[in-house]
Amino acid sequence: MKRARVIFSGDATGTGHRFFVKQKALELGLKGYCVLNEQNNIEAEIEGTTPAVDEFIQFVQQGVSLQAQSNRFTLEVFDDLKGYKTMKTDII
Repeated sequence: MKRARVIFSGDATGTGHRFFVKQKALELGLKGYCVLNEQNNIEAEIEGTTPAVDEFIQFVQQGVSLQAQSNRFTLEVFDDLKGYKTMKTDII
């Protein structure tokens, strides 16, 4: 089990990042959140099994949205879990 935090910058807003991140996380059985943060960047934190988190990281590295002109992000990986129960976003 592990946790990852990704912060997307650049033109991530308005390109479907939160929708695609939520869909991929749900597909992989991950829990956490994906929101537009105070710096106007998309922030996602997910946790789950190591293989699922690794697959999510590959998804991020390949580019979350075809609508985005760039794929800039920072990534942190943690061994501790926060105990998220659902995958929440600030979109529908």
